[in-house]
Amino acid sequence: MRQKKAAEPQRDMRSFVDRLARQGAVKLSRKLTVDGLKIVGDKGTDKIVEALGLIRDFDPVRYRRLLRDVGQILVTVLPASVAQWAEASKACELDERYLIDDARTAEHVASTIVHEATHARLMRCGIGYEEEIRDRVERVCLRREIAFAARLPIGADAAQRAEANLEAMPDFSDKAMRERHLDGLRDALLYLNMPVWLVSLMVSYRRWQHRRRVARRATG
Repeated sequence: MRQKKAAEPQRDMRSFVDRLARQGAVKLSRKLTVDGLKIVGDKGTDKIVEALGLIRDFDPVRYRRLLRDVGQILVTVLPASVAQWAEASKACELDERYLIDDARTAEHVASTIVHEATHARLMRCGIGYEEEIRDRVERVCLRREIAFAARLPIGADAAQRAEANLEAMPDFSDKAMRERHLDGLRDALLYLNMPVWLVSLMVSYRRWQHRRRVARRATG
């Protein structure tokens, strides 16, 4: 989903480990460039390159916009979603586990990149990600996914996944987004090979922070 500039919940729940992983990825990971677009990551980059080729070949207008709006594609580990748009760094961030999943084809990845690039385009047009418009913004991005997938020779599955997401939209309130982040944090940290005891400690601390914040708002 993404880390929008205007989205307070994303700023609130961005943990130290999240930032550390992101910074480490940029500094230490392999880097390559496709048509001037930087791709940063050690795993799944071949699938990203193939996905970009699909966008370029089957939707060239959208591809040219993508190159203007997106500064880089970063492979990282995301607790709450398979992808998100990071407005501050102009980056489309993709979850490494999503990319290396054999069930996820280049068509799926291309559709996901189109989704996040639509967030970038909306941001560029002055449309933010405030809680009251978040559901509508996500619907716009999913419809762009569906329209793009319809152009692909074998894009039916990618289109069906986007249509299913559109039919069963999750709750995009601040509270629900924080909870999804916390729910996925443990698996993300374990995937990063952090010791189990430290993961448990950090997740417990983050949940305590969340409960304390909720209590303060309730009494305030």
